[in-house]
Amino acid sequence: MKRFTEFKTNTVKKVNEQEVTNEPSEVKQEVVKSEVSIFFSKLFEVRQISHIFHLQVNGQMGSGWEHDALNEFYTSILEFTDEIIEVYQGQYGIVEGYEIIDPSVKNDKTSLEYLKENVEYIKKERKAISSEDTHIHNLIDEVIALFYKTIYKLTYTK
Repeated sequence: MKRFTEFKTNTVKKVNEQEVTNEPSEVKQEVVKSEVSIFFSKLFEVRQISHIFHLQVNGQMGSGWEHDALNEFYTSILEFTDEIIEVYQGQYGIVEGYEIIDPSVKNDKTSLEYLKENVEYIKKERKAISSEDTHIHNLIDEVIALFYKTIYKLTYTK
């Protein structure tokens, strides 16, 4: 099973196919939705994995801060993800082709490492959403802020 970070889209090939088939809008929409579904799938993965981290806080003295910070994160990111996808689908139609979540992506990582890694992914791969869709990018900015707020709590509020 592939991890989200191993997925690569072949935009150039589809663009070349577009020129051959003379169906530019249909092929372009397929490419965008593929990139978008992978991006949205990553948001779902982060929510699920952060919930697992939350449930696996081992109860050592003082670990309640991590449990609470992750609780706030996974409940908030689900609300943001839902809002982002609903706004996107209101504009472009239903997104299909979500990827299966692989819980092994958290192996050998702390919750802090996992969040730091994935905020970088979100910042980089947000390009799946057209830069003209600033209303959606504003919502993604809120997700990024949530990541950094949680990273702060996990780093400095022990």
